[in-house]
Amino acid sequence: MARNAGHWLSSHLNAYLRDDYEYRAITRESIIRGLAGTITFTPGAITVEPRCRPAHPRINHAMALLTDEISHTPPVMPGDQRPITYHLSANHGI
Repeated sequence: MARNAGHWLSSHLNAYLRDDYEYRAITRESIIRGLAGTITFTPGAITVEPRCRPAHPRINHAMALLTDEISHTPPVMPGDQRPITYHLSANHGI
């Protein structure tokens, strides 16, 4: 399942990046490994907010578009119907 999620994230991020040579590495470094953050659980929702944003404007823009795409139809965890939304913080740089 994690492999499929990583593949989905990288292919959707590349739709915005349009970088056929580096999109997998960018996904690994910025999404899967590089962005520690905060997950907030409330009775009505789960919010994920990465602590840092990528320093490169092109990657930052692609990440913002991907975050909007994911949050447009929020996913849920199996057995938990609270929507999971994603927000990029205002902090910059990894």
